[in-house]
Amino acid sequence: MIRFSTVLAAGITAAATITLVAGPAQADTVNRSAHAHFDGDGSMFVDVTRPAVGDTVVDVEWQKSVCVVSDGVRGCDSVSRRAYDVPVTRFSFSLTGAKLTATVPYQESRQHCDFVDGDEICGERQESAGATTLKVTWVALDEPLRRERWTGEDGSVHISTSAWTTVSGSGFGTTYDGSATSFGQLTRTRTIPPAA
Repeated sequence: MIRFSTVLAAGITAAATITLVAGPAQADTVNRSAHAHFDGDGSMFVDVTRPAVGDTVVDVEWQKSVCVVSDGVRGCDSVSRRAYDVPVTRFSFSLTGAKLTATVPYQESRQHCDFVDGDEICGERQESAGATTLKVTWVALDEPLRRERWTGEDGSVHISTSAWTTVSGSGFGTTYDGSATSFGQLTRTRTIPPAA
């Protein structure tokens, strides 16, 4: 019994002297994004994401509606085109400006609706697919950068720096020349992982 106790005590003493070696600290990461809202002959919304790790991708939505009144009935033909998580061909980014080029395969929906006595009567939605070349240019406005800082639930600290921009570009057969009602934003977000 004494012999067993001696061995057990020695084991506990040895275990108490073990030193834990911490792994390497996690590096900060930087994500970049660009948003554009276009008004014109069809509205277009573009979101580009360049994560710290992984592919740069673009989400884009385009929509247009044309309405006419015939025999007292207002009828509208609407078209919407959309594509998500499409890999980007070229994307250059800074907080003073950015440029995007991407070949975008998209899904299209077409529908005709009539408005009669306050009721909306729509025909069957027609679905198809297509592709377009998307080009967008962002140019930062001469304004102070906007900065935000917050802490995530896991303790990571996020520091966001963004700039409002003018936007111009083309896609889905429409060219946008930077009208006053179109706008964009460029954002760079640095993430600092929690201390070990």
